[in-house]
Amino acid sequence: MPDRPALYRRYRPQTFAQVVGQEPVTRTLRNAIANGQVAHAYLLSGTRGTGKTSIARLIAKAVNCLKARDAEPCDACETCVAIREGRFLDLIEIDAASNRGIDEMRDLREKVRFAPSDGQYKVYVIDEAHQLTNEAFNALLKTLEEPPAHVIFVLATTEPQRIPATILSRTQRFDLRRISHQGTVQQLGEIAKAEGWTVEKAALEAISRHAQGSLRDAEGILDQVASFTGGKVTVAEVGELLGLSDWEETSRLFAALATNDGAAGVTLVGDLVDNGMDLRSFVRRAMEHTRALVRVRATGQIPESASESVAAALREQAPQFTLDRLARVAKRLIETEQQLRTGEGTPLALELAILDLTTQADTPPTLGARAAGPEQHHAAAPRTPSVPTPQRPTRPSSVVDLKGRRERTAQVESASPAVPASGPALSLEHVRRAWGEMVERTKERSVGRAAQLVRAEPLVIEGSTVVIGFSDDFARSVWADKQRPELERDLSEALGAIIRVKCVRQAAPAGAPAAIDDPMLRAAREIFRQPDRILEVE
Repeated sequence: MPDRPALYRRYRPQTFAQVVGQEPVTRTLRNAIANGQVAHAYLLSGTRGTGKTSIARLIAKAVNCLKARDAEPCDACETCVAIREGRFLDLIEIDAASNRGIDEMRDLREKVRFAPSDGQYKVYVIDEAHQLTNEAFNALLKTLEEPPAHVIFVLATTEPQRIPATILSRTQRFDLRRISHQGTVQQLGEIAKAEGWTVEKAALEAISRHAQGSLRDAEGILDQVASFTGGKVTVAEVGELLGLSDWEETSRLFAALATNDGAAGVTLVGDLVDNGMDLRSFVRRAMEHTRALVRVRATGQIPESASESVAAALREQAPQFTLDRLARVAKRLIETEQQLRTGEGTPLALELAILDLTTQADTPPTLGARAAGPEQHHAAAPRTPSVPTPQRPTRPSSVVDLKGRRERTAQVESASPAVPASGPALSLEHVRRAWGEMVERTKERSVGRAAQLVRAEPLVIEGSTVVIGFSDDFARSVWADKQRPELERDLSEALGAIIRVKCVRQAAPAGAPAAIDDPMLRAAREIFRQPDRILEVE
């Protein structure tokens, strides 16, 4: 039995009219070719599965077709058939990922001088063109600028920002957009009909959402699911094969968020894990749900891709969220998706995010409330911290503490009662011991990150937030911005409690080596060690 080609290969567009979702690009190309305004070089950029290679082959078809009408290939003449079957000698496809060096480009420069074998034009398609080396680009530059009249170059890339400006300026650039949700669903439906498969529309919508604008990915998923089910595709089987969650589960999540029911949200995550669902896919679905709620809240319009049940859930939930809270939910979900990507399968990042979002919107619950016994926890009403936030010392943020870390630590410990005495060992000293253990574990993942954390220490606990002092401002900015979610996750694991982190700048630790051994600097240090000489900058 002969091998059956993959679905995306069998249904690759053979005319410009069959290209899905790129009508502005195909219309411009057809008009230019029909009017004899063929460019000598084109650049097609876009994400995977948007039609770059297909359009490049259609350009070769259109300029060489013997019976083209208005630059639309006939797909029946000898040239069109040869291109479709991959045996047209004047269509040369080069994979820049494996032919990226200067020698390959020099060889190309030599071959472009020869006239076409069969057609009117020789068309060179350089796929993943951004993979070429700088030397290869330089070797290609002159040929690309003034190629022979019978040669057309088509560069395809997913990363146009890596193409040198000298190359970009010598091409006509077309940016291919992601295929729309409706366009993908419609194309999948036509393929299923042609194949004789029975497919639920909800299943096609689930496949389209998972493909994220890549038609090739969507066709591959449909082919896989149809093989799995024997041609009867349901949304349940799509979810079972791909590990996808459905809209009911994201609706359950937002119902928990609307009522600040953290237990229900964490239980939902446990159910997803037990059922083998992909948590990153669930979070991406939750991000789409957030976007839909923002649209309903702001404009009153339901997304066209929403089914009747989803539309009803959106109408019910939208009034329960403000736009500010939805923005906070979206930001937290984006952070969580990034953490799950590197979290080695643990659902903790998602559970922490849900607990964070289901506590009071403006002031998170305190460490004492989370660590207290059942009676104390029950007494803490929603939206009310169980432990009053200690007042910070009234001191300008720009004060330079020249006494060193030890003296400042003593002041902080005497002035800031971090947690109640009844809390089970959640004192500042307990946090510092956990900090040391966390730094040791960080060394196993990254010595560089651990080196930054070694020079930092917990200073004070403010409600549910642990204030971390960094002696290096660069390290502080890194951990306060990009690495803060990771720091909160690791410290929460070490403490067994859900906490937030605030990164501040502090004086260098006592005993730290000086960067410069200068006599005047040493004298200044001796002067400022005297208590009556400590200066404060207002």
